[in-house]
Amino acid sequence: MWPVALPPKPLGDPAPVGSVEVRFPRQKSLLGSFLQVFSELLFTSYFFFWPVGTVLWLALSPWASGVCSWKALWSFSTLYTIQLFVYRPHLKKGWPYRWLLHGPLVDFILSYHDATVIREGPAPDPKGKYLFAMYPHGVYGVCRAFSGGIGCWQTLFPGRSCWGSFGAAFFLPGIREMSLFCGCLDASKPTLERAISRGENLILLPGGIDEMNLTDGESKDTQLVMTDRKGFVKLSIENGLDIVPGLRGRGLTLMGFLDPPLGFVWGQPIKVRQQKPVDEKYLDEVHQQVAESVSDIFKRYKVG
Repeated sequence: MWPVALPPKPLGDPAPVGSVEVRFPRQKSLLGSFLQVFSELLFTSYFFFWPVGTVLWLALSPWASGVCSWKALWSFSTLYTIQLFVYRPHLKKGWPYRWLLHGPLVDFILSYHDATVIREGPAPDPKGKYLFAMYPHGVYGVCRAFSGGIGCWQTLFPGRSCWGSFGAAFFLPGIREMSLFCGCLDASKPTLERAISRGENLILLPGGIDEMNLTDGESKDTQLVMTDRKGFVKLSIENGLDIVPGLRGRGLTLMGFLDPPLGFVWGQPIKVRQQKPVDEKYLDEVHQQVAESVSDIFKRYKVG
């Protein structure tokens, strides 16, 4: 079963010098197969934790098994709800326990998809500051697997990084805990800037929910939301973070079909000149570089 990832393999033309590829072949053993499916389900179904928890809550009630009294159930629910508004780690440093995203389970997700991950160019400077911009958003959370794991992230991009997530996620039971265990913070600008000041790199999905809603499993086209999304570029310029664009694809298209292998390409960092306030012309220039880099990645790695 071990190791999950094959050793990094250097890439030749047309990839830039220093590029490497990491392969995660599908596991064949019984234990490996179980861990693949378990890890995949955990990451792709955590938005169902809330309704499943509600069903479990009712199942424990006197109406069903009678394991818990109504008083106990409502007391727990009340205390949990109160802490949602009082205990807000997502606005500070998050949880120190980020084992879920940076542990071996993520590598098993990638092996479930028989995935290939490419980093273009040499490894970034470990002392540098980076914002990783991922495209497309897609409809489920497997995209985070390309920013974690031992064979993937710790091999290609060693260093501490945190995710920016939409604020409502931290008020949804189950989703909140899953997000915090993955090292997520609120994606508001003040919270992200505090993370930058602590020396953390950022990982964002600039297309957001709008891009997720454009996902069409029946289409061979993938629509990206980029034109009016310049906030992440402005954040990068203000804080001196180089931008690393990434693009996820599968088979003949970039859609999330299950059968063909999954792939992800991290492009070369786009160097940013720190400014504050940000010149609008320079903002548009860097934003255009990001768009061109994503388009170039697609053209060079698409199949068919």
